Amino acid sequence: MNITQKELVRRLAEASGCDAKTAEEMLSATGSALAELCAAMDAVAVPGFGTFMPVKTDERISTESGQRVLLPPAINVMFNPSVLLRKQFEG
Repeated sequence: MNITQKELVRRLAEASGCDAKTAEEMLSATGSALAELCAAMDAVAVPGFGTFMPVKTDERISTESGQRVLLPPAINVMFNPSVLLRKQFEG
């Protein structure tokens, strides 16, 4: 099931007992903090949820449609769910 950001904010507000605006600000601040920490190559562990791990890829040359294109280095974030979260989805 895919939920929209609006639905996620609604559920966060309901679960935390705050209004939707406050929940949206908390969600935005959490996302910003995760992005900042991962950009600094720091892993972020959330107990009971999982770990966000930054993985740096070097620049490389890609050949697409017969053209050579230089792809810049990038930082991708991998998510490793915790055992508790995996158990919830296993049923």
